[in-house]
Amino acid sequence: LPLDSIMAFVNRPRHMDAVEFAEVKMGLQQRVNELVEIGELLKVERETKKAEGSTPSYSLFDSSKRNEFREEQKAHKEFKAAVYLMEKDVEDYNAVSANYEKYNPLTPYISLLIGFFSFLISLAWLIQICIYIFPDQPIHPFLNSFFMWFDGWFPLFGVLSVAIFTMYLLFCAIKGCFKFGLRFMLIDLHPMRVGRTYMSSFMFNIALVLLCSLPVVQFATTAFADYARFTNIRQIYGIQVENLNFFGWFWTNNVFIYAFLSFFALTTFYLICKPKDKSGDSAELRDRLKNRGA
Repeated sequence: LPLDSIMAFVNRPRHMDAVEFAEVKMGLQQRVNELVEIGELLKVERETKKAEGSTPSYSLFDSSKRNEFREEQKAHKEFKAAVYLMEKDVEDYNAVSANYEKYNPLTPYISLLIGFFSFLISLAWLIQICIYIFPDQPIHPFLNSFFMWFDGWFPLFGVLSVAIFTMYLLFCAIKGCFKFGLRFMLIDLHPMRVGRTYMSSFMFNIALVLLCSLPVVQFATTAFADYARFTNIRQIYGIQVENLNFFGWFWTNNVFIYAFLSFFALTTFYLICKPKDKSGDSAELRDRLKNRGA
């Protein structure tokens, strides 16, 4: 989440001279033509298979049907990702051409500000894990002290601070799921865009938030144990759940925390190496569809 917000500032629309403007326009036109051709190939292939009564479906017992189904799903996801990135590039192009009067020049700076605060929250979470959750005896309460200090001013401030840190984890889960689908083509893309969000995308992201809510609450209860002491949620997650016969071993050995930090380290390294989203080779996908239909 911090990296994407900062990259939105770095890759903000800029003034271009006539030569650069013409090159960008020609590049966009070429990509549009390739995507239109790919869309037509996918449509023809689907209609042909439907007419033949051989629509690909997943089968546990037929490896050829499984491979055919996976190949079609992969091609569809690659096409969907390419269209999404194309739409983003067209929006940036329009921001410096046709719609330049409607473009808000403060938008990139707002993204930079969001990225900066997101980085601080991520860093605070990392420090909290290292000095409070990992050690058998916490080195320092850190955020717990911060929340209790806020409560000394006005109790609502501490609650709002906890809400900000927990809601941030949910936003990261949604962003991470979308980024994973965009980079690795293993799940469908469900972007949330103002005025252009499909109901299926709403439902998918709502389901993702509901799925992640319980783990986030449990994680926050562990991270903010001092602040949440004597509460019902601490009684449930901090005592009853963590002392279950089977699952208690995972919490006492910090298995979930190690897994969380491992994914965090791998994701950080990967995004530093490849910070910008790029679609696959449209020409390669088009040729693959042509060969498959031949």
